Amino acid sequence: MISYRVQGLGVLHATIQYIAAVLLLWAWRYASAILFSHTDVYYDRLIIYSILMPLAFGFHHIQKRSRELFQQKLSTYALIRYTFRQALIVFSAIPIFIVASKDQSVSRLFLFTYFPLLYCVLLLTNKRLPSVLARHIFGGQRLQPTIVLGSPGRLIECAPWLEQKTAYGLKMIGAVGIPILEAPPIHSPQAVFPLLGSICELPEILSCHQVTQLIVLEVPSSELIHFLSTLCDKLGIRLLIVNDLPSRLQKPISFMEDDGIQILAFRPEPLECPVNRILKRILDIAISLPVVAFVLPVTNIIVYCLQRWDAPGALFFKQPRTGLHNEEFMMFKYRTMCMHHGNEVSQATLGDPRVFPAGRWLRRHSIDELPQFLNVLRGEMSIVGPRPHLPEHSRSFNDAAMGFKVRAFIKPGITGLAQVEGFRGEIKELRNLTDRVRSDLYYLENWSISLEWRIILKTARQIIFPPKAAY
Repeated sequence: MISYRVQGLGVLHATIQYIAAVLLLWAWRYASAILFSHTDVYYDRLIIYSILMPLAFGFHHIQKRSRELFQQKLSTYALIRYTFRQALIVFSAIPIFIVASKDQSVSRLFLFTYFPLLYCVLLLTNKRLPSVLARHIFGGQRLQPTIVLGSPGRLIECAPWLEQKTAYGLKMIGAVGIPILEAPPIHSPQAVFPLLGSICELPEILSCHQVTQLIVLEVPSSELIHFLSTLCDKLGIRLLIVNDLPSRLQKPISFMEDDGIQILAFRPEPLECPVNRILKRILDIAISLPVVAFVLPVTNIIVYCLQRWDAPGALFFKQPRTGLHNEEFMMFKYRTMCMHHGNEVSQATLGDPRVFPAGRWLRRHSIDELPQFLNVLRGEMSIVGPRPHLPEHSRSFNDAAMGFKVRAFIKPGITGLAQVEGFRGEIKELRNLTDRVRSDLYYLENWSISLEWRIILKTARQIIFPPKAAY
């Protein structure tokens, strides 16, 4: 019920903002014609802009970040940033059409004076309109007298959320405790709801206070769920259960459905979608093919000359690494160590004597990684992904860091989120490894094409300005 109210209010808010933006567009066109002595009003263009704006408002609304306005109280600074982003998205529909249609008739002065006016209108509606709409829409018969059921600890934890949702018609009556979960009273400024009794008294409490909604703050046993659902159906009360499994299991949880079967998974995997995998593969080929065709031939000559000067031997260094589904493949690198040093397994350390002088420069600027674009073209690696390790290291790291092997759900990468966040290079202690695994798992669970590009651009910057961990 709560999520439907928030979503519906967001749609209504966006619709009113669209109407206000269109009215402002037409009004300012007539006003600017008088102020700037423009006689042409170009009605056809204004109609087209009025049609394009709903697409821009809709695009902004379906973005997850656009729900910030209705899910939390934004600070003044956050509200200004939110509105500027929204105004930019909405306003951009007009210049895009002008460029696409090569339209020269529209006054640029009109357009660029319209943007600050649009920003002011959106800022005002973002600040005032949600509370006004909620007060008028969710008042009266839509007000929901609500009782929460749970332990004192959960009540304190959920109190800020419950207080925030009072704007959407929740009238908080009080709390009912679960004896099995009850603890000594915890005094906190957040614990603002009076304790009405225990679950044994729940039927009388619900009837006495004429409650229309019961919110259970933690997933109860199947027997208790059956009791509560039967009781609420009998009394005509809406029953909502807060999913606290992620906090209890200390793992993120995803819910999905397939052919009527409800599935609970411990992590989302966007790259299991074939469309996402195709997009990622297209990006891999679009970048790696020019690198292999035009960059590698040049760097091959440069690196070969440096190697002949410092440490003659093979141009490439090939080594087995663990990749997708922990299967081994042969990874390519430019050789940066002296030949026949007799230690292929140990990690490179700061000032490692195995690395020849020019090799240190190659490693610092990640030039030694360029041959891995061959692995990308062969489909063994991706440009972005968890860094592959030696099989011996993978076995020891898996024993040390929980979730290490989960990284193998996706292809390894030349660069990754862990690397651009500073978790690269030698693993000296357990924290270095756990930080790297945490970043790789975040990438796996939150993959998007925009995240892919951010990592690529940050990597390009680090090639020019390498971090201290690059050696």
